[in-house]
Amino acid sequence: MSSSFNEIHYPNLTNCKVQLTPAVSSSKPAVQLSPELYESLRKDVRKPYDFSLEKSILKRKEDLDQEMKLATADSKEELQQNVLVKMKSVTGAADDVCVSLLENNNYNLKTSIEAFLSPK
Repeated sequence: MSSSFNEIHYPNLTNCKVQLTPAVSSSKPAVQLSPELYESLRKDVRKPYDFSLEKSILKRKEDLDQEMKLATADSKEELQQNVLVKMKSVTGAADDVCVSLLENNNYNLKTSIEAFLSPK
């Protein structure tokens, strides 16, 4: 192959020049926003949505599901396990604390929760 095939020729562009200039040297002035617009933009910024309504609905559904499990327990052990899970969800306490309180109160959920919440 000859060297003429390696070179690309654009006859219409022979007199063109490329001139690089910084963006700030534009012929138009920079756009200035009014102080009122800045202030309105600051005021209209909303806080991110926290999904509190959806979380409360899911929590309520979880509570209803747990109550349904309590009502449909087939054995004493299953009932005790369901009561333990319910107490943990209400109090947020550790397993051993919940088991101890439940055993001391004959697995009465309400009495056990009140004992957990009462000042010592």
